[in-house]
Amino acid sequence: MINDEKNLTLEELKKLRMKKLFKQYLFVSFGVLLVDLGFYFFLQPADIVIGGMTGLSIILSRYVPATSWFTPSVFLYFANGICLILGLIFIGKDFFFKTIYASLLSPTIILLLEKFVAYDIFYKSITENKILICFLCSSLLTGLGVGIAVKNNGSTGGMDVIQKMISKFFRVPMSITMYVTDIIVVFVAGFFFAPFRFDLELTIYGIIGVIGVAYIVDVVALSLKPRRTMYVITKKPDIIKEVIFKELDRGVTLSDVQGGYTGDHLTMVICTMDKNESYRMSSIITSVDPKAFTFVTSCKEVKGEYDHRGFFL
Repeated sequence: MINDEKNLTLEELKKLRMKKLFKQYLFVSFGVLLVDLGFYFFLQPADIVIGGMTGLSIILSRYVPATSWFTPSVFLYFANGICLILGLIFIGKDFFFKTIYASLLSPTIILLLEKFVAYDIFYKSITENKILICFLCSSLLTGLGVGIAVKNNGSTGGMDVIQKMISKFFRVPMSITMYVTDIIVVFVAGFFFAPFRFDLELTIYGIIGVIGVAYIVDVVALSLKPRRTMYVITKKPDIIKEVIFKELDRGVTLSDVQGGYTGDHLTMVICTMDKNESYRMSSIITSVDPKAFTFVTSCKEVKGEYDHRGFFL
């Protein structure tokens, strides 16, 4: 893609980049829409909290009269606005401009839904297992929405700013801050939803939802599939290579290695494959070279011509 861009004129390059930017914003908008649908039609009517600013809005709704002007959309405008200002001050302009679109789009979609569609329209039609069905639907929609936004270099706004600030100033990985902040919101909901007792059922749903959404985000954002990278240190690299070509049609990398104790010069064959293929190849390699030293590691993301033999990883 980089080489292709070098051959374009300045005008063509601008059009190409505008097209990419439009596509990104389109997908980010779709992702935000999915998150809002999951919140409005399933999380809100079932009083399920799986973290985030929307979770805080559900907690507050327990203490705000139904006829009040202070609706979830108003709260999200207010909370996201404060987060944007904090992000601009403490994180910088780049993050501010990256999150402002989603931070304003999300409450706007919810505001439109509040004006024209009843939030419990689907909830009322569910006759059995209301909580479970709402939990599954909301987790799926939220995970898909966040995953699509992240995959396209976007954000869903709100709590993302707080998580980014914690990660930056306390030097904590972003993945951990996401879990911690969302689970804190879930526990707050557990204490505030049931006066004088802890609502264990909704808290468990919330924790499972946080974990489930994170997994779905990984699947969507990273195109996650169970893949393994196999390393085979052998005296028969040509045979092992041909076996992998024949059985899997995968590319391989050959690397010269030396035994630290024996000083023997050997070859390491490296190949990335699907999880099920790694099980089959382990037994095949053992039959070809019983003395081969083989170890397999999990890999989370694979890019490039993964399915073609001609591409050497």
